[in-house]
Amino acid sequence: MRTKKKTWIPAILSLVVITALSGCGGTAAPKAAAAELPVKAIKIGQSSGSGLSGKVIPDQEVKIVAKTSGKVSEMKANEGDMVKKGDVIIQLETDDLTQQVKQAEAGVIAAQAKLADTQAGARSQEIQGLESAVQQAQGAADQAKASADSSKASFDLAQKTYNKLRNLYDTNASVTKEDMDKGTTEYEKAQAAYQSALALQQSAAAQVSAAKSKLDLARSGATGNTIEALQADVNRLNASLELANNALTNATIVAPMDGVIVKKSISVGEMAQPGVALVTLVKMDQVQIELSVPDTLIGSLKAGTDVDVKVSNVPDKTFPGKINFVSPVSNTNTSTFPVKVTAANPDGLLLAGMTAEVHLKDSKQGGLEIPKSAIVKKDNKTIVYIVQDQTAKAVEVSVEDKNADWAYMKDNASIKSGQQLIINPSEALTDGSKVKVE
Repeated sequence: MRTKKKTWIPAILSLVVITALSGCGGTAAPKAAAAELPVKAIKIGQSSGSGLSGKVIPDQEVKIVAKTSGKVSEMKANEGDMVKKGDVIIQLETDDLTQQVKQAEAGVIAAQAKLADTQAGARSQEIQGLESAVQQAQGAADQAKASADSSKASFDLAQKTYNKLRNLYDTNASVTKEDMDKGTTEYEKAQAAYQSALALQQSAAAQVSAAKSKLDLARSGATGNTIEALQADVNRLNASLELANNALTNATIVAPMDGVIVKKSISVGEMAQPGVALVTLVKMDQVQIELSVPDTLIGSLKAGTDVDVKVSNVPDKTFPGKINFVSPVSNTNTSTFPVKVTAANPDGLLLAGMTAEVHLKDSKQGGLEIPKSAIVKKDNKTIVYIVQDQTAKAVEVSVEDKNADWAYMKDNASIKSGQQLIINPSEALTDGSKVKVE
């Protein structure tokens, strides 16, 4: 019996120990998850030696417009033609403008003669002649007025017809462009006839006024105020003559700069309108390259920096260039910034629309650029932290100063373009820390 009791005692004790251990394991609290450290990070940009891709655009592009309306009588240059500054590109019809100049010249001559006669005074026989001149001028003025009234009625009718035709053309497909062009021509003819009749009426009225004034002056003698008024009339008509000459000059459209005509928007026989582009002229002896630079590299670009430009169409040639604009504002809805580079193009090898690569002359080939705010000195080592699976990973790096804010990082197999790099890391951050990028 004693032997049996001794045999069961160790077994019972073993069960008690196992039960106790099992109970302890079942009631132990789970280990708390490590807290995530909030950090700020940037995406590592491309290699500083990589080319920035951009598009070639003309250095200057001018849309040439007319200053006055008129029908094109001759095209002096066509698409693809090289022109020099001052070369005639388009000639508008000048018949009406020439007549306006002649009319203005006649008005000036008449006013100057009137002033001279007034200053000289008149004899009795001259007074009789002036009275006859007044009657003749009045008769001419009455005829001119009747003609102007008739022309106005015709113009009003043509204008109503044109407006109706324009409304139908804009809203109804039954009116053809040929009908619209014909209606436009009829409207312009009526308008020109009315304007001509008005000019004749005004001229006739002026002649009447001039004849009467001359007669009055001959009878009573000119006063100082009369002389001043006549002089003012001469000045006014001289100004009108200058405007008419300017309109005649503006009918000849010239190139404002040296360049190549790349687009023609009008042909002989069509109407040019003020402010509407007729041809497009570009200057290509110097071009610009438009770039969109990521925010990780924009801090390393400065206006005035020399660069090299390459295009795939001319693989064996490098074009010297210079950064002339770095925008302080990013493109809409992106984190890239507009940058413009100017490059010489004396041989015309760079064409608008080509894709070009821009290389910084002082860039370190194959090295990434990183902000110095990401670099940490610890235990005589230079390290940076990258984000990998929401964890901070410390990587030892070798860097070389570029400027006050950026450094070149030598090739490192653990760091690649596009990875997130933690900037301004806190002292609490260590290798393996769980992080949350804000």
